[in-house]
Amino acid sequence: MSAFVEAVYPVEKRNDGMLLQDRGQARACSLPEIASLVELARIGSMTTEEAILAADPDSIGSILREAEPFSTKDKDLAAPKCLLEWCDNVRELEILAEDAADLPQQAEGMAGLLLLREADWLAGGHLKELFEEWTLQYADDRPGGQQCPDMTLRERLLYRWKGHLETVLHHLDDGVLSVALVTGIDRLRGHAREAESLSDLRDIQLEALFRAVLACERQGLAHKLEILVPYPTCTEEWNFAHDLIERVAEETYCYQRRVVSCSIGALVEVDIDVRLAADLAKGADLIVMDSSENAHTWSQNVSGRIETLARQIRKSNSRLSLRVSGLRNTADLPAIYRAGIEGIGAASNLIPAFRLAAAQFELNRKARKQEKAY
Repeated sequence: MSAFVEAVYPVEKRNDGMLLQDRGQARACSLPEIASLVELARIGSMTTEEAILAADPDSIGSILREAEPFSTKDKDLAAPKCLLEWCDNVRELEILAEDAADLPQQAEGMAGLLLLREADWLAGGHLKELFEEWTLQYADDRPGGQQCPDMTLRERLLYRWKGHLETVLHHLDDGVLSVALVTGIDRLRGHAREAESLSDLRDIQLEALFRAVLACERQGLAHKLEILVPYPTCTEEWNFAHDLIERVAEETYCYQRRVVSCSIGALVEVDIDVRLAADLAKGADLIVMDSSENAHTWSQNVSGRIETLARQIRKSNSRLSLRVSGLRNTADLPAIYRAGIEGIGAASNLIPAFRLAAAQFELNRKARKQEKAY
């Protein structure tokens, strides 16, 4: 037996009913150590719950990336993946990735994908040149410049965008796709035609999204679609965007409207006015709180603010789903659970750490409840 395994799970303390975190022992933070934990659980020397609690969340991401290229050739190299699958079985918190980078590799264990900044992707992704050409139509202030959008450009942008979303949906299998409407075009900030261009771009985005989902439905792939209205400043703005979503859905699907359904929610900042958040909750299916502008680790003020928002939103609509996006540190999970948040969003490279840390938190919480029951 390795020195690490003997240290983390000493012979005289096996099967004594104590949880490993109560013993103050070191966490497994290397591939051989994770492989040892998984092997002990497989042969019955320890439970899968004890193996989960003995692993280090801060190291699991790098361990997984180290083992991934060889995971099909050696059972030790497949151990991190196996451990994370055990985590998914005991964890209730939904975890969504916030970017489509390396999606095929990161899709396991995710509840879905949050696409919150599609305008940034358009400006820097493989549609960059086409998007810039479409944008120039609205930026042309010269006398005799183009006033009516080129329909050919619109169709090209629409179908290329649809193709991108179809690819994303195929990698998600039956997971959630949550997409925020584009918030604006940097080149047209303050331009006389800014509002016109944004309205047209959102129309294109929604049609591309609905057509992509419908194409996947016809192939037998069912997805849960969510559309987020980003950072509404008043209920009138929310209602206008909500009506736009419903109108484009009706125009795109026509008689097939019932085949594909979607939830409509709001993406809000953590410092949103509490009364506005409560008003938005009355007509929303979900609310996502964006914490990306806050520090790497939340302050007590941020944690308290999220808990207050969640409490007031629940009073307004107890049935809607609540998520927090922009998480960067697993140390913020206690605040998530205190607030009763159902799901979180994080960068894809952080997903393994949150999968493990959330499972550990829920196991510890369950153990404490059992102790109090006795």
